[in-house]
Amino acid sequence: MEEAIKRLANWASKKPQAPEAIQIYPTNKCNLRCTFCSQQLQEYNLADTVKKRRWFAITKELCKLGVKKILISGGGEPLCEPKLTFGIMKIAKRYGLTGRIINNGTLWTEKLVNKAIKIGWDNVIFSIDGSNPATHDFLRGKREAFNRIIENIKLFNKFKDRPSLEFTTVLNIYNYKEIPEIIKLASDLKIKSITVEPVCVNNPNVEKIKLNQKQRKLFQEKIIPESQKLATSLNINTNFPKFSELKFEKTGELRNSILKNTSNNFFNMPCYEPWIWPKIEANGEVWPCSTVPIRSENIKNKTFKEIWYGSEFNKFRERIMNHDLPEGCENCVSTHLPINQEIREKLKEY
Repeated sequence: MEEAIKRLANWASKKPQAPEAIQIYPTNKCNLRCTFCSQQLQEYNLADTVKKRRWFAITKELCKLGVKKILISGGGEPLCEPKLTFGIMKIAKRYGLTGRIINNGTLWTEKLVNKAIKIGWDNVIFSIDGSNPATHDFLRGKREAFNRIIENIKLFNKFKDRPSLEFTTVLNIYNYKEIPEIIKLASDLKIKSITVEPVCVNNPNVEKIKLNQKQRKLFQEKIIPESQKLATSLNINTNFPKFSELKFEKTGELRNSILKNTSNNFFNMPCYEPWIWPKIEANGEVWPCSTVPIRSENIKNKTFKEIWYGSEFNKFRERIMNHDLPEGCENCVSTHLPINQEIREKLKEY
């Protein structure tokens, strides 16, 4: 966070900076059919992808530009394209970046685990949505997915110098009562960090699995306090303290929550992602944040530097400063709201 604050302070002084971190989607291919995924809308053209050589060139450019962290995610499952994904990982670590990868945990092999360790990869984040096969496999749309995750985590745990391992869980009506058991599972598997994200309403099926008001109340008032107490006793880091601030009942209509108590002063803006945390999609589109696209900006025909410091991104940043939030902000990741609040508080102290 300190590096992000430093770069934002420079932006405030009219000294544009490279992103502190960047999210990359190497592929939109996936071997699972998750209930809550936007893949259910069949919105991706799997043939429209950036070539491997171009991805490697862009990764080198990002490293030389001064990006400090890279998060490999998707769209799809990064390990569906292991040569591409590991090529990006090797370049990032060669330049000294901190590397994180979010994956569904089912496609690791002993050979790939060894590669990640040899590269010196920093964090591997496993998406796990239940404390048992029944819940997880139902939500992920494939039998044996849960058991594969457990087997692959155990592969990592054979090595003393393995990457830091984490869990991320998509909160919904089927698993919200299982959070304490997921914490116990994490402890058994030597996982030291858990992030829970309220399900994002990105397809009609998600409305059916979003917590209702009664369930939210139970979760926030009973399950989270008990889960945090358990996590603390097991020395597991969580994002649970943020849940008292979340408006996850309003996922899909978050605009007013994003704007609340903000101004067009740089130190009190609604959102800072377009200044520090962009994303590159599998088709080459560069988005100023994790949620809102700018379809015209693509690494297939421009350098990242041209896009990042260019007119379209600057126009977008002006919109955010002027409280003219794009429609896509309604579906922002709700845990990003307290993160932006933390940034505002730290900027005022900087």
